[in-house]
Amino acid sequence: MDDKLLQLYFEGRTTNEQSRLITEWLDANEANMKYYQQLCRLYDINFWYEVPEVITKPFQKKIKRKHIWQKAIEIAAIFILGFALHYCIRLSFVDTEEDIAMQTIYVPPGQNAQLTLADGSQVWLNAGSTLNFPTRFTKGKRKVSLNGEGFFEVKANKDKPFIVSTPNYDIKALGTSFNVRAYRQSKDFETALLTGKVEITDYATNQVFSLAPDNQAILTNNKLSVVPIQHIDYFLWRKGILYFDEPLIEVLKKLELYFDMNIQINNKFVVQNKQHSTAKFRTRDGLYHILDVLQLTHHFSYKKDEEKNLIIIN
Repeated sequence: MDDKLLQLYFEGRTTNEQSRLITEWLDANEANMKYYQQLCRLYDINFWYEVPEVITKPFQKKIKRKHIWQKAIEIAAIFILGFALHYCIRLSFVDTEEDIAMQTIYVPPGQNAQLTLADGSQVWLNAGSTLNFPTRFTKGKRKVSLNGEGFFEVKANKDKPFIVSTPNYDIKALGTSFNVRAYRQSKDFETALLTGKVEITDYATNQVFSLAPDNQAILTNNKLSVVPIQHIDYFLWRKGILYFDEPLIEVLKKLELYFDMNIQINNKFVVQNKQHSTAKFRTRDGLYHILDVLQLTHHFSYKKDEEKNLIIIN
């Protein structure tokens, strides 16, 4: 396999056909996978633990790591619990007044990522998500910015609250585990608390909402409401498992976000919320595999227009 082609693959710049050829090459034998892993290690940088003394110019690096068990998007069985750490990291260092490096991780469609912040807090990022964070936390607080979905396991530090900033809300925690879904391109917002305590601040009204464990705040009709967490399996997305138990139209909206594909719904039964979907998929099975299964159980058909990045549900 040409190293230049693998370089494009790391950077996420291969065509669908090139990606398919590389995936088949990886699956062909163990030697190919070992060679690929050696190249991956060249890009494997634990940058969130390092603080450069002086940063003179902004620069960017792009990194992409593929899990050893990755298969082609539309291959492999469904409903098998497994895990896949697939991610592409885009890293940017930017000067600040205190010479602290700000970093950005972007997770491409159909993948997920995990990282450890400078304070030891763990973060998982879902597909299509972007996280901005510093190499170290100062000024009495720990603040990161999220566009997308993230699961946070925050290290306790009463002197430095941990703040997740999203397009419309701030979520503050001291030591806790919680999930935030706040894609900028979507009107939806959710924060689910598993352990500890969080406070949610609404930018528009300056209202503050507190959450207790096993509850979640959901944006409904432009207002936050607090309800119990319905399904703990939903958070399996951290392991590459997509779990749905909701109207089919909501499932399709999430698939749009997770796979960066426009979905046009022409089926009136779907639009009218007359179909409910309960299902579990592996993210790596791919969007079309998921739609193939859903259409069998919900009796719809779909067409795809890859040039327009569009799927039409009939």
